Amino acid sequence: MEHLAKNKNHQAGFSLLEMIIAITVFLIVMSAVYGLLQIGIISRNTINSRSETITNARAAVNSVGKDVVNAGLGFTRVGGIVPDDFVSQYLNIPNDNGPERDLLTAIIAGNNVRESDLSVNGIKNDVIAFGFRDLQFNGGSSITVSDAPIASILNNSVVLKTPPGGCANCNQYDLFLVESTDGKQAVVMATAIPDTNTIVLGQDDPLNLNQAVIENSNNRSILTKCILGNTVNCINYSTGVTVKKVYWISFSVEADGTLVRTTYGNNTGAPASEQIQKHPIANGVQNFQVRYLMQDGTITEDPSQNGDFPMKMNEVVQVEITLTIQSANGEVGIVNTELINVTSTFSTRNLRYDIE
Repeated sequence: MEHLAKNKNHQAGFSLLEMIIAITVFLIVMSAVYGLLQIGIISRNTINSRSETITNARAAVNSVGKDVVNAGLGFTRVGGIVPDDFVSQYLNIPNDNGPERDLLTAIIAGNNVRESDLSVNGIKNDVIAFGFRDLQFNGGSSITVSDAPIASILNNSVVLKTPPGGCANCNQYDLFLVESTDGKQAVVMATAIPDTNTIVLGQDDPLNLNQAVIENSNNRSILTKCILGNTVNCINYSTGVTVKKVYWISFSVEADGTLVRTTYGNNTGAPASEQIQKHPIANGVQNFQVRYLMQDGTITEDPSQNGDFPMKMNEVVQVEITLTIQSANGEVGIVNTELINVTSTFSTRNLRYDIE
């Protein structure tokens, strides 16, 4: 009996000290494992965030590139006349020095236009705009204008008349390029389409494109019908006038560092207040820069810097887009900001062609 009691005493469990040591070792091992897992998660999230930022940056640059390729397609090489300082109003580029009206060309360059909250060292972002024709409109055909009745003067607006059904596909707030065979062009906006052969270019267009009829010759609409032998800033509609629907689009960086694609007009069915649409295409933009390869082989940041605007814009062969985006990765209270740079070059192959 004494022998059994002794064996029973020798079968006692772990001591308290042993338990404490075992738990301590276990916690140390698990802490190490947890730390390794956290490092793996942080690394994975960083890689995913960087990859996503690069993908978004490339998509944004390609969005600009698509419009670079479209620039000038079916558009006038001379440029469409718009009111004085119209371009500076919407693109924030410096005003010209004279009272002459602006020309809306297929490409408009704005060099070092504005800073954003993410800009560094005082570097300003560029702005670029494109004009091109909507070849889906009216089956790809331009619309013939037969007249601009004198009676429209009573409303101080230009009213264009087409053959019956000629404007069946026209809509309010469509953007149009009106061209005459004697070399006059103007970009205007339809404020009303009362029937299928009438386009009203009223003074209430949301872009302030349409100019008045009752005005001095330097400020009145060049689409005013020539009467009484007058040929200055007016059009002879008997010699041939056509209308084409066009797009005008710009790319710029907002104050918060968002790169936006802005479209002007052509928002069918929407009110006047929604005819300028801003579509975000990239966030966290620190820098948006554009360079231009010219026909003579030179590379410039501003093709019009020597006063050769607008014809100099027709000599742009390629456009180089550089986008710098901040990629922020935050884990466990630590935020790392990495800069992602994407550069692509696009051809302006449609800039040299016109389509009747």
